[in-house]
Amino acid sequence: MNHPPLNGELIDLRAGDYEARIATAGATLVYLRRQGRDLVIPFDAEESLPGAWQGKTLAPWPNRIAGSCYTYRGVDYLVPCNEPETGAALHGLVGWTNFAVGSGSGPDDGAAAGSASASAVLLTLGLPASYAYPWALEVTVRYELDARTGLTVTTTATNAGAAVSRSVGVVGAPVEGGAPAPAPYGVSCHPYLTRSVPLDECSLQVPARRILDVDSRMAPAGERDVTGTECDWRAGRLVGATATDNAYTGLPEGEWQVRLTGGEGERSVVMSAAVPWVQVYSGEHLGRRGVAVEPMTCPPNAFNTGQDLITLAVGQSHSFTWRLWEED
Repeated sequence: MNHPPLNGELIDLRAGDYEARIATAGATLVYLRRQGRDLVIPFDAEESLPGAWQGKTLAPWPNRIAGSCYTYRGVDYLVPCNEPETGAALHGLVGWTNFAVGSGSGPDDGAAAGSASASAVLLTLGLPASYAYPWALEVTVRYELDARTGLTVTTTATNAGAAVSRSVGVVGAPVEGGAPAPAPYGVSCHPYLTRSVPLDECSLQVPARRILDVDSRMAPAGERDVTGTECDWRAGRLVGATATDNAYTGLPEGEWQVRLTGGEGERSVVMSAAVPWVQVYSGEHLGRRGVAVEPMTCPPNAFNTGQDLITLAVGQSHSFTWRLWEED
């Protein structure tokens, strides 16, 4: 009897010294290596599930919706709670949904995904409307390896339509001016950068001026400046015993970079993005073998606060790109 794969289809990409494996479930980065060195904490996608959201695509919201409920333009929505210890709805709706392999997979749309010469894959998903989120999204995630620049990932979401309430007790999108309100939206990713040594022995550089503190249930509790605190990573420093699971902001305009340096040869793994927030998590759930770096378009609980929240009218799209490479 054939059993469905645990993490969907596994697709291997290669370009120069780089190799990556992508799982279609959650459009997940399983591993990324250069010359055999892990740049992210890998997992065995053939035998196990990823720990602590390793490598997942996070949409239509990143991080948490506090209390697993939100009010958007006067309408209240309940969202399934998937983090019982905080009561929050964590990391959106697509992380455990199987994407399809789309056309455009391969370096020139001619190489088959998973073939020896494939350097890119396009994954597609139709996310239907639900009581929790009554907007339908078309989501694509394109992974592309380049021998010189490493991995580039672009997630694009398009509002394909909205369900409005036509009967008592069925929640729908708010109606404004006779038309459905645009969809609230945020996006991120969840790789754990590693140097294959304990995180405590690595140096971390994050160019953020401000940090978002959280309460005991990981809900936002106010911003503050990082100057003079253990949360100031701007100059780069040894991680040591410092722990963090916070959103940072006050990032440079345009593209910024986060660096994790250490291990053999003191090389750096570098992530870049151009969004206003980044979650940095010191990976206690994975034994502090690396650090989660999650560039986010909005902060935690943005579906309630509206802070930096993207809104997508029907037919409108948003694209988010991040890159990951090793620097000698």
